[in-house]
Amino acid sequence: MATDWADVVTRYRDGAELPSMPGARTLKVTGADDGYIYVSHRLWQDKITRAHLEKAMTLLDEGKMTRNYGDVIDHYRTYIADERPTTAATILKDLGYLD
Repeated sequence: MATDWADVVTRYRDGAELPSMPGARTLKVTGADDGYIYVSHRLWQDKITRAHLEKAMTLLDEGKMTRNYGDVIDHYRTYIADERPTTAATILKDLGYLD
């Protein structure tokens, strides 16, 4: 079952620093609300859509998407959205959905 979004908002509302893929810089989560998780990197700022993350959580729970951190990026881009898939994978890993 997908993580309750209220728990996600509580976890990220005040920001967080998430380890990214090996060799990549740490991802900074700057906040969360009912629709998005807000993130920033040294060169950019963006938001990840709740509906996309929840769809990924459901597919992962149903075993319809790989739990491999390195491979989920392409699956996310193909089956969910081409919206910062590496960032989404980092968040999903932090939430415990990926290995």
